[in-house]
Amino acid sequence: MRGLALLAVWLAGQEAAMAGGNAARPLVVEVANPLALARHDEVLSLPLAELRRRRPAWDACRLAVRIAGRPGLLPVQCYADDGGTPDRLLVLLDIAPRDSAKLDIFPAPVDAKASPNPLYARQVPERDDDFAWENGQVAFRIYGSALEKTGQVFPGIDVWSKRPPRHVVDAWYRRDAEGQRLNDPSMSYHIDHGDGLDSYEVGHTPGDGGTAGWLDGAPVASRNASRVRITALGPVRLRFEVDYPAWRVGKVLLRQHKVVTLDAGAHLNRQVVTYRIAGAPRATVAAGVAVHAGADLVHDGATRIAVWDTPQKKSAGRIATALLLAPDETARYARTRDAAWALFDVADGGSIRFASGAGWSQGDMPDFRAWQAYLHDYSMRWSHPLRVHWPATTTDATDR
Repeated sequence: MRGLALLAVWLAGQEAAMAGGNAARPLVVEVANPLALARHDEVLSLPLAELRRRRPAWDACRLAVRIAGRPGLLPVQCYADDGGTPDRLLVLLDIAPRDSAKLDIFPAPVDAKASPNPLYARQVPERDDDFAWENGQVAFRIYGSALEKTGQVFPGIDVWSKRPPRHVVDAWYRRDAEGQRLNDPSMSYHIDHGDGLDSYEVGHTPGDGGTAGWLDGAPVASRNASRVRITALGPVRLRFEVDYPAWRVGKVLLRQHKVVTLDAGAHLNRQVVTYRIAGAPRATVAAGVAVHAGADLVHDGATRIAVWDTPQKKSAGRIATALLLAPDETARYARTRDAAWALFDVADGGSIRFASGAGWSQGDMPDFRAWQAYLHDYSMRWSHPLRVHWPATTTDATDR
């Protein structure tokens, strides 16, 4: 009996050692690019449940990822698709056309430094409840309810043209406020001080990706945003939610809730807009992009709308804007005097999915051809995600 007890203790020790060795060994995942185009700043999304199933000991670990055989760590982020408890591991990587790469996933070293964060967002109560966000390439803002006290009801999305990779949101608001205090208009963010400027007019248009109800061939806009909640701040993906006050479109009362995400390195925000409808079983809603006088417009129905727009100041070059439908999304194209639109028919509780964004001719988008090429590549990447090949078994053998 004593011998059996010793054997049991020895076997338990062996199992513990094997488990410890497995937990210490990187999990190797192979990623493949099915497209004949390079993917720069591509976001790979891995389910945390699958990682934890294969490495239960990592449940509470901070994880790191590297390309096998290469030095340095890739930017990673634990992320929640629904804004709650993280359920995905996001990895930012580059991958060549029709290429594949093996990724080592492992517990982050204690001395591992956090990746630089190119993403930023904040509420701006000192400027009438603006909400502004940016990455290294682009910056945007929406207007809050406090601005309505001045009579400005503009629910569209504003574009700030900036030179990558600088962050500008805090600097521009701070400089503009100081200019107003000193009564010095030269300090305004409407003037280029070397890092860009705000020369995009939203007014009563959708701006760059705003939404509206649709009635009798025309948009019916909501009021300004009433609530914004940030749920993720990078370094791979920014996510926030926006609510708007209910508004009437004919006999229908609409409420909309937006989820907006912006990835590091991307020019486009992805939007999922969910509607509650009272007074009818369905409604027509619209997402649009402004088309100012003198702008160039190219579209493939509502699937891809590209604008090479005219800024308020001619010295500010041209502003690129766009709206792209999500893969498998359908909509009808419509044109009004000052905007191009995608029209969607939705039921109560239904959602629409699209992307909208911007570039600048004095930033990193030199001409309209480059902008259209970027949008084409973005659409292809969106509809053809990276392919992930997990190890064949959960044992160590496949990870060695």
